[in-house]
Amino acid sequence: MSLTPGEMLFYGGIAGMAVVVVAAVIVIAVLAGSRRRLRRKLNEEYGGNLK
Repeated sequence: MSLTPGEMLFYGGIAGMAVVVVAAVIVIAVLAGSRRRLRRKLNEEYGGNLK
């Protein structure tokens, strides 16, 4: 089964989008964890209720 160049671009684009979505989920998870740690540290050092 041989794919035409158009099919390769189509399926390659779908695969590329899937990779980007997975990377975005990982980045969001890491940044959310960093945000929690930063807020906790700022509250310890400066007090207050940061939102």
